[in-house]
Amino acid sequence: MDKQKTQPTNTKATNEFKQNMLKVQDELNEGLKKGQHYAELMQVLTTTTDPEELLSATRQLASFEVDTAAVVFPKKFAASDYYLIFMSRLLELNGLTNQFRSVMTEAGGHPVMHHQWPGTEQTFRFEKNGEHLAYVEQTSHQIIFRLNLEKQTMSFDTETINNLYFLSGSETDSQSALKKQVASFIKFGQLLERDYNFQVDFNMFDARNEKTYVFEGTGLDSSILDELFVSAAQNHYILYNADEFLGAFLRLKSNVMLTIFEMSASDHQWAMRVQDQEEQYSLFDVLKDYAFLNDWYVNNIGDLKLKMIL
Repeated sequence: MDKQKTQPTNTKATNEFKQNMLKVQDELNEGLKKGQHYAELMQVLTTTTDPEELLSATRQLASFEVDTAAVVFPKKFAASDYYLIFMSRLLELNGLTNQFRSVMTEAGGHPVMHHQWPGTEQTFRFEKNGEHLAYVEQTSHQIIFRLNLEKQTMSFDTETINNLYFLSGSETDSQSALKKQVASFIKFGQLLERDYNFQVDFNMFDARNEKTYVFEGTGLDSSILDELFVSAAQNHYILYNADEFLGAFLRLKSNVMLTIFEMSASDHQWAMRVQDQEEQYSLFDVLKDYAFLNDWYVNNIGDLKLKMIL
């Protein structure tokens, strides 16, 4: 009788144990399936040649939580790293693999991605910055550009451009390397425009003739134009006063013209414009190609600082 009484209890315990084991197995299977999907997305990110697949995989991975209660994967990237890989791949697909090095190190047992630029001491990685992703130089902690993936915008930071490329460049950073670096940043922005319809504020890197480089502040002291007039003359160029507007223009080599003008008399908003037939020269190019213009810009960088649009 005692044996018969205890049998149902044993059967119930056995069933409960089986159910618990099956639940654990289901959780393991789900965790492994999730890990497999993660691996498949990583495969797409690193091998696809389709721009739409590349962006889709990047976005999915950035919000992908691969770990589960039952399965934890020790080797996984941070969300920002996927965008570094995305940037590298997008440039790679367009023939710019030799302009920088993608480097993977380890921190806390996890892989960490960086960009290193040959000829400079600079390294970069993406960081979360509010609603934006910021591409940050790791030594100075300055933001080169910001991406907003929901609004599909990209904007270059005026403060950083001034600091990194005009005011505090390392003596070991070659000007040739810095120009190649900027060219890669510009190309990345152009690809975002072309392939994904991003709105991009290239700041002083925009070489389109219709681009107006608007100053952050209003008004412009006449002494700044006087300084440019003298400096240009010392380098065998003439700064001409404009007849049809308040301002002046400077004709440079290769049929490039730099114009400084008051674009709005009501609020005394001043701006600059660079024009050339082939649309090859941006304001950055002009300032860097002519030492006297670079010096003039640096001497008056507070008054000539550009307004950010996005």
